[in-house]
Parts: sequence; structure tokens; C-alpha cells
Amino acid sequence: MRLFEGLLAQEMRSRIALVGMGVGLLMAMSCGPDDRTQLVVRTTLPDDLRDFVESSFEEIYPYIDVRFTEGEVAGSLHELQLAADPPPFDVWWGAPGVALERAADAGLLAPHRPRWVRQAGVGEPNAEGLWQVTLVTPFVVAFNREAMTLVRAPTDWLDLFHHRWVDQIYVLDPSRSDDGAYFLGTMVTEAIRDEGDEYIGFEWLGRLDSQVGRYVSEPADAIRALKRQEALLTILPRVEVEKARAAGDDWLHYRIPETGTPMLTLGVAMVRGTGAAAAAARFIEHVGSLEVGTEAKLETRWQPAHGNVDMTRIPGGFEIDQRGSAFPLALDTITGNLQRWVTRWNLEVRGRGK
Repeated sequence: MRLFEGLLAQEMRSRIALVGMGVGLLMAMSCGPDDRTQLVVRTTLPDDLRDFVESSFEEIYPYIDVRFTEGEVAGSLHELQLAADPPPFDVWWGAPGVALERAADAGLLAPHRPRWVRQAGVGEPNAEGLWQVTLVTPFVVAFNREAMTLVRAPTDWLDLFHHRWVDQIYVLDPSRSDDGAYFLGTMVTEAIRDEGDEYIGFEWLGRLDSQVGRYVSEPADAIRALKRQEALLTILPRVEVEKARAAGDDWLHYRIPETGTPMLTLGVAMVRGTGAAAAAARFIEHVGSLEVGTEAKLETRWQPAHGNVDMTRIPGGFEIDQRGSAFPLALDTITGNLQRWVTRWNLEVRGRGK
């Protein structure tokens, strides 16, 4: 009996050992390296929007692992310029159009034409399809409704030159604000398109300078000036005004100029040399979808470029209901001349209209 008891005990120990080995193997497999395709996306868009995009994308493509990284625009562009193979990130999402155009000019992006661009039937910002516009916001003329009636508020750019606005307009400083520099560039570019001469654009900027009370580096400075009635008008991207209104500044109002206005753009691009090109293409397709466009509008106040918004999800009074036309996008002209134009503006325009 003791012999059989010994054999039985030995058999039980062997079985326990085998079970333990199996459990250990399963644990090792579950804790091992993720065999999904890793996709690194550089963005500065808000966390809530990132979380929505990550979860909705990975639900459709469970074999792709999206990893978001942050970085300032200039720093991200510099990283790409210095990078060896592979690049530091695979997709650049939510970058300003000027930065993406510079990256395209430097040969840092790979072409991809998503379906949502082809289906919308609109032109692309880059002839080679190296990047796509995803979000836009117009420049508007903002004012304080408690200090001004709607009847007196300007409806177009020409109205800004009325004598009642002398020293009453705050404008983003082109030498200290990227958005201010972009506004300068688009107005000069529009003059070239209309008149064939950048001099006309600088003449217009000179007329505006004669009305400017102060150039500011941040939109918040201009909005505070409107609130205190230190200024009566300011030229800002609509997204900044709508964010302030959502935060409680419901006295803010604005007009989109009737003859057209510059549009700030954010875009998306695949980075040249990525080892995850197929995953990057799927991600770019996803950020142009109706679901992501709607969430982007709700979270950022930017407008999806190709109209992909489910309006049933947009609350009433979400933004001031105004429509306007955009100046043609000519980022190649702007990026090729912007530094020179800002220098010329500082020398020939700033403060000279007084």
C-alpha cells in the first residue's frame, strides 16, 4: 500500500507541475510583447478627442495600437528634418496647414488621398496629395454686444476703415503670433490673386494699421480688451471667440466679412519612411469620418473641412449661426513668402498709419 501511495503521490505531483507549467506559459503569453501594429501619431489636439479617436479606431482595427505623442509645431517639424530611418512618428494630425506645407516642401511627407476627400469633390491643399485639410476656422470681426448694436457692427472688411474705429481695433501681432502672421499672409496673397501685386496687400494692411489701437500676441488679450471696452473690434479666428463664449463670455459676438475671409487650417499627413504605412492610411481615413468630424467640432469648436458633421449631435446655440465664403487656399504662396512679408510689414507698415 505504501508503494502505491508513493506512486500516487508522485503522479499527483507531476500533474500539479504540468498544470503549473501551463499556467505559467499562459501568463507569459498574456504578458509578452504586443504583436499589434504600433502607430505613433503626433498631435496637439485635446485629450478627449484623442481618446475618442483611439477607442473608435481600435474598435474597427483591433490589430493596430495607436500611440499619441505631443510636441510643439516647430519642434515636430525639426524632429522630422533631423530624423533618420524610421521617423519619430508615423502620422502628423492636427498640425497647422503652414507647417504641413513646409514639411511637404522639404520632402518629409508621403502621399495619401483618402476617400473622404475624393467623395467631397473638393481640391486638395497640396497638388501631390501629401497632406489633407481636416479642420478649418474663419477669421471674424468680433465685438462686444453690450457696447455696440448689431446695426453698427461692421459687415465687411471695408467697414473697418470708418473713422469711428480709429484706435478701436485690436489685431494679432504678425511678429509675435503665428495666427497673426497667417492673417497677414492671406491678405497679401488675396491681393496678389485679385490685383497681381503684393503692394496692394501692403497698402490695405497700412490702412488697417491706421485704425489699430494695439497689436496683441494672444487672442485672450484682445477678448479682455473687448470686455473692458478698451477696444470695440478685434480680428480673430472664430474658434477663439466661440471658446470664450462657451466659457461664459456670452456678450461676445462676431461677423464673418461678406466678401470672404481667410481660413485657418489644421491637417493630417502620413510621414515619409513610416514602417506602418497601411495603418497610417487607415488612420487618415478614420479622422475624416462623420463620427470623428462631429466629435472634433464638439471638442474643439473647429469646423470639419469637408462637412462631415452629424448636426443632430450639435446642441442648439452651440455657435453663432453665420455663413461666409473663404478666400482660396494658397499655402504654397504664403509659406514661400511669409517670413519676408512679416519683415516688410515691420519695416513699412507697423505704426506708420498714425
